[in-house]
Amino acid sequence: MSSPRRAPGEVRRRALAGTLALSLLGGCVHDGTFADQPIVWRVNDQQDIPEPDVADFHYVASALDWYALRRLTRTLELRDREAAHNVNALDEVPDSSWFTNRIGVRDLSPAEVAQGASAAGPPTPPLLVLSGKPGGANPGFVARDRKGRKFVVKFDTKENPEMQTATNTIVNRIFWAAGYNVPNDTVFQIRPEDIGIATNASASDDFGREQAYTRRHLELTLSGAPRGNEGSYRATASEFIEGIPKGGLPPEGTRSDDPNDVIPHEHRRELRGLRIFSAWVNHTDIKEDNTLSAYVEENSRRFLKHYLVDFGEALGAHAAEKSRYEDGYEHWFDWQAQPRAAFAFGLWAREWEQLRETPWPSVGAFSAQHFDPDAWREAYPYWPFFETDARDAFWAAKIILRFTREQLRAIVREAQLSHPAASAYLVDALYRRRAIIGATYLERTTPLDHFHIDARQLCAVDLSVYHGIVTSGLVEALDDHDEVRFDTLVGPRGRVCLPIFDDDEYRIYRLRTRRRARTAPVLQVHFKGGTAPRILGVVRLEQ
Repeated sequence: MSSPRRAPGEVRRRALAGTLALSLLGGCVHDGTFADQPIVWRVNDQQDIPEPDVADFHYVASALDWYALRRLTRTLELRDREAAHNVNALDEVPDSSWFTNRIGVRDLSPAEVAQGASAAGPPTPPLLVLSGKPGGANPGFVARDRKGRKFVVKFDTKENPEMQTATNTIVNRIFWAAGYNVPNDTVFQIRPEDIGIATNASASDDFGREQAYTRRHLELTLSGAPRGNEGSYRATASEFIEGIPKGGLPPEGTRSDDPNDVIPHEHRRELRGLRIFSAWVNHTDIKEDNTLSAYVEENSRRFLKHYLVDFGEALGAHAAEKSRYEDGYEHWFDWQAQPRAAFAFGLWAREWEQLRETPWPSVGAFSAQHFDPDAWREAYPYWPFFETDARDAFWAAKIILRFTREQLRAIVREAQLSHPAASAYLVDALYRRRAIIGATYLERTTPLDHFHIDARQLCAVDLSVYHGIVTSGLVEALDDHDEVRFDTLVGPRGRVCLPIFDDDEYRIYRLRTRRRARTAPVLQVHFKGGTAPRILGVVRLEQ
């Protein structure tokens, strides 16, 4: 069955409909002002729909698009840069079937981020194998536990014990805390005697032909995995997502069989901003078959809910297991780097050639050294990442900066690494990369946020000062001719307040931050004062 995607003309019509819908979501009207209405924090994209078809993923056809056909046509289209379509009047991403604001809008305890989506916990032995694990390089199988729950069970390789299982657990929880839908992924121990085989269990041979899954298949799977001193095997269990799987997320356009899907995927901020989150943890394995839409039932409605899955190649694991040290620096086939390297005859030192292995087989060549989030590359070109702009990057960076060292320590602890020094190293590397991302992307905008009106003042927080990226700053209010009307110093912890008129008139403040001689791009804040003061909207980057 072919993937249910829209024809180009239909994509454009639905994209226009989505743009109009999101202009209403954002509250922006035709003259560039905002409607005086409550800010939208929840999108109603969970309307009851008929059961969609399964969206097939064809690797070879996709690879031709990634590296040749679609890469070329996107270049020839001379595409205009478009702002993300699915943001509200404050330039934020509302909750939806794609994304739920978590750490970005509230404080999460270390225990909460450590648990993530895994409140149900690991499988309860014994396990009953239903089939061999389709795809991927790590050994594993699909099984049902004693409670009837289904899991994909994967093991580490002998060369890199604990690496894949730890990486998947850590990155799963980071993405959950950031706001993405992820499965219940946990590390657990299993003994061979606690694994049975269903009578109708099946496996595929090297040619894709189905055959019975036997004890021999299980022995081969376990023989490739490291075994503990007490005879048990360490594994990661990814519980099947609730609902009926309907394939991955097309990187462009929308699904023709999902009436709720009206925003072209390349213009969804949570997918464009995913580039910054992925760079943080070096999650390069971003492609359609590592996402999943499930047909679920909630509140008597049936709709598609969208997930990110399979994070085991992040944190340098792909480089360690596949000797792909260019991972995170170049696409698998990179039109810029690889031809240049071929004609340099070894005289050009590529950035990734400076990487060094860590002392632990459980941790790949992952560090903050040489980390440049602008230069970061996913392994397979992912079209939403090509659309990421300064607004998307600011949104992702400020979420990343809310992760504390204590939260990261709690997340890494869930990976159950046997070397405390390896855990400490990962926490430090993540925290330092977090700081680099903040320094890279906050100062490309006027990084004022958390706007509110307090005692006849428009107040905000300068996030760069708050997070220690800079030590001070000045906020300037400009007139329509870019002349400074007044200014104020940023206070302790980044707090800044500006006087406002005590009336109910529609007002627009054009603001920018100044760091000595350097000024940031102009930001607009639209508001009303009077007896019921309120923020109406924010334009993060003035056109």
